[in-house]
Amino acid sequence: MSAVNGTAPTAQAVRNLIRGTSAQFSEKSRGPDHGEGRRVPRRLSYDVDDLRAQPWKKVGDGSHAQGVIHREALVQSAKEQRRQDWKELPNRRLREIREQRDTLAAELAALTAQGQAPIGRPATLRHEIDRLDATIARADGRLRRVDINVLEALLDKIDFATGALFPSYETIADWAVCSRNAAVDAVKRLKGRGFVDWVRRSIRTNNDGEFAPQREQTSNAYYFDHRRSMAPRTWQRYMQILVAKLRRLGAVPAAVARGAPAAPREVQYAPLRAALASAASSFDNAST
Repeated sequence: MSAVNGTAPTAQAVRNLIRGTSAQFSEKSRGPDHGEGRRVPRRLSYDVDDLRAQPWKKVGDGSHAQGVIHREALVQSAKEQRRQDWKELPNRRLREIREQRDTLAAELAALTAQGQAPIGRPATLRHEIDRLDATIARADGRLRRVDINVLEALLDKIDFATGALFPSYETIADWAVCSRNAAVDAVKRLKGRGFVDWVRRSIRTNNDGEFAPQREQTSNAYYFDHRRSMAPRTWQRYMQILVAKLRRLGAVPAAVARGAPAAPREVQYAPLRAALASAASSFDNAST
């Protein structure tokens, strides 16, 4: 094969050429790379059989009883977080912030058009606009009622013994009785607040040896890693609820038990340790 523009063809280009020629002789056409009928693998997608695509772990001790308790604790903390979100930033306050932001942006645009402004005023305006933009962005992450429905739906279907959970967005929408777009947005907000996380997965197509795509995207693998992804205050509240419920079951793990007396520390100074031991012996041998 001759080189093109003085550059030798790559091995991948040669393979594609051979497959394309074979497909022409066998009267086959290449499958679509994009669009309808083809789910192009996303970045950081792992094969379904790859351990990285199986991030699950059992819920609690894997039993149904502890699984239900973990589910109830997580849903309760999500509901409390939703109420707190809307209490701290109601729509009325958000409208005021947007109006204030528009006013400052208009002033900044006017000063920029004039070409001359009071020293420091443009910088002050930009700083204030950035602060308001951050508040508006935080408002976009407020939990909605549909988010709670989606979280409950996911937790209702999880396998407590293994933690396996990999529904498609269409399936999640069916479970939560909402549209697919609403399910997608809800899962994103839940992830942003640390209530759920996911890993992208891909699968092999049936096009082995053909001039066609070899992989395509499939459903995400969902898992829960609250300690790493939740805000500290949210995590603490979730643990309070969880431990209280586990205590009623009589199954608080040692790692999360609260209020257990700490073991007494050993005195490191040898003479003092000997004196204390002697005093203890005297008390033990004293007559009553």
